[in-house]
Amino acid sequence: MNSRDTSPAPAGISHIGEKIKQVRKTNKLTQKSFASSLGIAQGFLCAIEKGRKKPSTTLLIALQHTYNVDSQWLYDGGETAYNHPLLPGDRGETPLTGIPLLHSVNSGEHDADTRANMERIALPGLEKNCFAIIYSGDFMSPTIRDGDIVIINPDEEPAQGRIVLIIGKWEEPFLRRQRSKGGETYYTADNTAYAPFKPDESTRVIGVVASVWRKINI
Repeated sequence: MNSRDTSPAPAGISHIGEKIKQVRKTNKLTQKSFASSLGIAQGFLCAIEKGRKKPSTTLLIALQHTYNVDSQWLYDGGETAYNHPLLPGDRGETPLTGIPLLHSVNSGEHDADTRANMERIALPGLEKNCFAIIYSGDFMSPTIRDGDIVIINPDEEPAQGRIVLIIGKWEEPFLRRQRSKGGETYYTADNTAYAPFKPDESTRVIGVVASVWRKINI
């Protein structure tokens, strides 16, 4: 007996799957690389394209932001697939391959030419030169919690009140909020259990926190 499920796909799923496949083909990406850029498994993408699985709302939002897809075209069959004629990366947005996800940071690892083969993560609305780290610790709690994905922009200038990624004399990266008083710069933790400190000649600011992404268990 053939146990293969031959029941028809729910209405609308096949239509969305075809649209998603068209976006992938237009950008000349394999299923593996396209799925990776959206943070899903290749097998799940394959099932979506064939109309067997329904993409989540979160996935569709990520698709629209990452590939600049027009929402009316995606859902209702509008005439134009993209919001503008340029693809992501041509106007400073996150490249199609995503941004690097660093599991360790040192004084040189954030340079663009050393990050080409690192693990990558795709999130909407990011500038292409950003990189991501997984935060560990409670120094910046409750603003940034242990396990949060923190997006760092190395091109942004640190400013009063912004959270920055710093490397100190022990070559260990850490996050602190930049403050200034009386013309002097110092750094504070959002967790008031930790004391502020002033930078020395070994302190280097690697970048500014652009956004924080948190996994919520429901």
